[in-house]
This record gives sequence, C-alpha cells and structure tokens, in this order.
Amino acid sequence: MQLADRKLLREIVVVVVLKLLLITALWWAFIRDHRVEVDVQRMAVHASGTSTGGLPNPDGETDGH
Repeated sequence: MQLADRKLLREIVVVVVLKLLLITALWWAFIRDHRVEVDVQRMAVHASGTSTGGLPNPDGETDGH
C-alpha cells in the first residue's frame, strides 16, 4: 500500500467516525426521549389498509383516509 493510499484510507476512516459521532449526538439530543404509543385498533386499521372513517390523531385532528 502506497503512502497516498494510506493517507486516503485514514481520511475516510476519520470522516466516517466523525459522521457516526455526529449522528449519535443528534439522536441523543433530539430523539432519545421520544416514545411512540401504538394503539391496537389503529395499528390493525393501518396494517389491513382499511379505513374506519377517520381515526383521531394524538394532536386532535382526524386521519382522513
């Protein structure tokens, strides 16, 4: 392996590690504490592809399928 190849490999590894650290930091800061509650009826409707006339979303609006 030539010197230029080693330098390129080192730079690529550094960039990949920095990206992973950044993604982990963003996840830790913004996503870690969020939880998604799954309602059994809503999941069944979603999985079956049918509509029950609009289920209420957690924000109060209706899901107008």
